Order: sequence, then structure tokens, then C-alpha cells
Amino acid sequence: MHKHRKISEKSLENLRPFGTLPPEEQKEIARLGGIASGEKRRYMADLRSAMIEQLAGVQLAEETRAEYRAAVLRVVRAERKKKKRRIVRN
Repeated sequence: MHKHRKISEKSLENLRPFGTLPPEEQKEIARLGGIASGEKRRYMADLRSAMIEQLAGVQLAEETRAEYRAAVLRVVRAERKKKKRRIVRN
């Protein structure tokens, strides 16, 4: 269960709308956000690969990384096609 933290008035006073920040600060915040986003995306891709590897077993694990990615893409595309067919039929 989530514990809700009480936000103090002082911390609310420190908040500034993004549009009121100087352009250099906006650019820096956006750059840091992009870096964090890339790290999270890579982490999720690695996690997804590890889960598929565990589920698929040794056969996919023995393939090279490029072959592995190609195999995963084939499976994902096939699943998307199946999903589209189900949606069209309904």
C-alpha cells in the first residue's frame, strides 16, 4: 500500500512553472530528462530480453545478440499481427 507524504507549504513555494525558467535551465532539465529516459528505456529493454530469454529457454539464449534481437522482433511482429486480426474480426 502506498504511503502518502504530506507536502509542506515551504516546498510548494519552491516550485516554479517550467515556462518561467530561463532557456538555459529549461535546456539543461530537458537534457537530463532525455538521459534518464534513455537509461530507463535501456533498462526495460534488458529486462524484457532477460524475461524472454528465461521464458524461451536455451534455444534463443544461444543465439548471438543480433540474431536474438531479430528473433524477438519476429515474435513481437507476429503477436501484433494476431492482435490486429482479432480486433478486425470483432
